[in-house]
Amino acid sequence: MFGFLKKLLPPANEEFYTLFEDAATNCRETARLFCRTCEEGVSNVTLEKARHLKHESNDIVKSIIRKLNHTFITPIDREDIQSLANLLNKITRRIVKACFNLHVYRIQSATQSLESQVDSLMKAAEQLLPVIQLIRNTSQVEKATKLNNQMKEIESKGDDIINEAMAKLFSQPLLPLEVMKYREIHKDIESALDLCYVVSDEVLNILLKHS
Repeated sequence: MFGFLKKLLPPANEEFYTLFEDAATNCRETARLFCRTCEEGVSNVTLEKARHLKHESNDIVKSIIRKLNHTFITPIDREDIQSLANLLNKITRRIVKACFNLHVYRIQSATQSLESQVDSLMKAAEQLLPVIQLIRNTSQVEKATKLNNQMKEIESKGDDIINEAMAKLFSQPLLPLEVMKYREIHKDIESALDLCYVVSDEVLNILLKHS
């Protein structure tokens, strides 16, 4: 009966998938920009690119919400669409914030701990697009589970890195202001890493719900 009714209804708007993939790509490009910034230092070009990526991310979310408000049949639940859109936007915004904090705090070079954390961020950001693409096929539960486990390992390693970084910061003879600067940068990246795992977990839950 449900299959018959489904044939009578108009097809679900799959443009949401493309917008999600655009958002995930934007997250990846923002992470790459932050990585280059840590290696090469902050420049006006870097900051302008960061602003552009942030605005692009905001525009994608607006497009998703606008389309959601004008679409009767959606490929997945409406609340899941809104949640994923907001999570992906938050990832970009957290990384952009870290880029600007490098400039505001006049941090010219990354510590070894920050480099390690950025490496984890890059791995997570690179995996976001393959994770998001799985939504197009709700039978990909096994693959989604595997990628989710990998993302959890990346996020857990990131936790270990920041714990070690905090221990080093508070054990070295640094001025309190310097400690606060690096702590803020580490927290921005930790937040972005955590959100990458949340996205992966949410995608898996969506597939389990619709498979």
